[in-house]
Amino acid sequence: MKKKYACIISLILCFVVQISNAQDINISNGKVFDGEPFIAINPINHQNIVVAWMGYEPGNGLLLSIKVKSSVDGGKNWSAAYSIPHMSANYKSADVSMKFDKNGNLFLCYIDYRESPDSGGVYVTESTNGGKNWSASVKAIDAYADGGKIPLDRPWFTSSDDGNNIYITTKPAPWVAAPNRPYFVYSNNRGKTWKPWRYIDSTNNFVGGLIDAPMATICYAGQSTIHMVYPSYLVSQSPFARFLLASSTNHGQNITYQEVIKNTVTYKNDSAKLGYKLIANPADSNHLVFVYIYAPSTDYDVMMVETKDGGKTWSKPLRINDDAFGNKKMQDLCWAAFDSNGSLIVSWRDRRNGTGDGYAAAADIYFAYRNKDSLNFQSNIKLNSTLAAYNKILAQNGNDFMCIDIVNDTLYATWSDARGGTLDVWFVKMLANNGKVVGMSQINEEEQVLYIYPNPSHDRIYIQLKNKAIISTIVILDEQGKSFINIDVNQPQVDLNISELSTGIYILKIGSGERIYTQKILKQ
Repeated sequence: MKKKYACIISLILCFVVQISNAQDINISNGKVFDGEPFIAINPINHQNIVVAWMGYEPGNGLLLSIKVKSSVDGGKNWSAAYSIPHMSANYKSADVSMKFDKNGNLFLCYIDYRESPDSGGVYVTESTNGGKNWSASVKAIDAYADGGKIPLDRPWFTSSDDGNNIYITTKPAPWVAAPNRPYFVYSNNRGKTWKPWRYIDSTNNFVGGLIDAPMATICYAGQSTIHMVYPSYLVSQSPFARFLLASSTNHGQNITYQEVIKNTVTYKNDSAKLGYKLIANPADSNHLVFVYIYAPSTDYDVMMVETKDGGKTWSKPLRINDDAFGNKKMQDLCWAAFDSNGSLIVSWRDRRNGTGDGYAAAADIYFAYRNKDSLNFQSNIKLNSTLAAYNKILAQNGNDFMCIDIVNDTLYATWSDARGGTLDVWFVKMLANNGKVVGMSQINEEEQVLYIYPNPSHDRIYIQLKNKAIISTIVILDEQGKSFINIDVNQPQVDLNISELSTGIYILKIGSGERIYTQKILKQ
């Protein structure tokens, strides 16, 4: 949840055209601030990618909204931005997370709230068509569920594979003073109704009174098993600051606890983004990985511990970034993801190529890859194409996380940086083992007129012209000029059945007014 922002953004809706040798692309293309993006890949159609983030709503003062864009061709073309509606006038939204179920339905979790007088809640909405349209949002937990603690900050969301069971963790608003505790809430009917909330910590495993924002990161490990990691520092429990694992096999009714790691921070920078992430291996439900930011020397590094027995025992901490140890080059903004086969990706913001020390240095985005058959990570790979200079907007709230996913050893990543003077959301898709960019494009609204997706396609293509101009005729020819489809439509958008075409390349001609637009399509 973000307390203060100073500027108004005018969102420029943008689309994608093919440009050779392009790499990361600007998804949001805003004027001032677009932050904390989240990415989701449809498990039944990997060409369907959805990115959501928090950004200013044009003409709506300083109120943030959740913006969503979707692609149905692997990131080559993107829809216009859709804004999740606010639940009340003068509310603002933040802290989005998403997950597809195994059938391709997409859930989105976020907060919609007002500060002073405090009100709002954590909400969940669902899309059944790959992120194009969304159901009415349902409140999972209310701002006053726990009196004046306002449990609306940084909710994390996960679900069972079928989407029937949904789990959320959250914590008190940032203006609520410690002592604070993390919260858990659960739905067993796809988010239509929610069970009573509970605290995640408990006797002998309390957060303690010295941690202002005890965030709990959550993952689903199959068979109704969930795991959550949260911070704890209470001397009567342990002389060390610790991360604790809270696990449940009955939807949070009963929780068991294990110590993940204990440490003492020797270096401190108040600007560093110290978020952490817990993930479960889809190929081995007992294999959990926890990544976090830690300062063993004069700067923050990306660290990882893992367990192969469901959290009973954990490995020694492993430093993931491979730049020189103790070089005063700060790493932060970490994330991690498993492929379905157990291959692992860890990503972060990295300042090894910038000048100067600490947070306010130019930064890149890096990742490390570990194949499922290996015990070791490969060398770090730079993910972004342009070193992003520091901008004072990065000192504001609302840019604490990036997000990645990995499918069939292809990495999908989204993050925010201020390389152009504003905080924008960027996207890239590349091979995880070598960093080679896969089929990427550059967003440029002026150059794109005709939108066709998916392309290639097995059975149907969706056709639309810029500004939804009326399409009068559609002709499909093979490369020798033979006509297969020739129809009059007089509509602004067309859903065209091409299932009877043989596999191959065709020429699509679109008539609109006095103009003819031509593009090749591939029938699979």
